[in-house]
Parts: sequence; C-alpha cells; structure tokens
Amino acid sequence: MGIVEMTIDSLRCNLLSNERALILKEKEAERYLPIYIGPRQANIVEKLLLGVGRVDPAEFDLSSAGIDTIFCKVEAVIINRFANNVFYAKLLLTQNEDEALEVDCAPSKAVAHGIRAEAPIFADEAVLDKAGIAVGV
Repeated sequence: MGIVEMTIDSLRCNLLSNERALILKEKEAERYLPIYIGPRQANIVEKLLLGVGRVDPAEFDLSSAGIDTIFCKVEAVIINRFANNVFYAKLLLTQNEDEALEVDCAPSKAVAHGIRAEAPIFADEAVLDKAGIAVGV
C-alpha cells in the first residue's frame, strides 16, 4: 500500500466535550481523517493556520530524538499508523541539505511542523482504510 496526499480541511471543536479534531481531507477524493488532539496542540495548529499570534519554539522541539530543527528542513509529514485508537506520525527531514532523516512524532506536532514549513501532508493508505471517513459514497 502507498501513501495519499492530504490537505487540512478544518480544525473543529465539540462544544459539549471541548474535544478538538484536526480534519484532514484526501486531496483527490472525498475521504476525511479526523485526528483528535489536545486543546494546547489545537491552539498551536490554529495559530499556524491563521498566521496570527506567537508560537513558542519549544513546541517544535525534537531534541529528545536528537534532532536540531534549526538545521533541518521538513520535507513531508506522514500519518503512518493507527492502532488502539491512536494515530502515529513521522516527519521526513533533511539535515545539512543532504542527510535524510525520519523522526517519529505526535501527529499534532508533525502537522504543526508541516504547516510551518509548508510541507505536504500524507496518510498511509492503511490508516485511511482503518480510520478514514468517506463522504458521498
């Protein structure tokens, strides 16, 4: 199975439960991928999408993975796994212009990096088959 390019459709909030969902949409079809994220992560994604407010650079820290994001370029975000109702993601990076890296990352943090870098977002086809929602089928 391959990967499918996604776009950010919206950021939603359930007013009764205060749960936040980042809604990704398959670029070439009517299939959606809702990823529930915490309020803090939702606020960061919202600020990045709207281009307003200050986002703390510590929110983008990947130093625990041994990565200095100052010297990395985000090439792509991949939502690569869904297990036990939890999404997993990875960032595809280049460091020092030629060293390719893959870093496991929380989906909300990965998407935030992708937004900031204007990098494409992908989802593994198996993730879409398992957790995607088809509309109009």
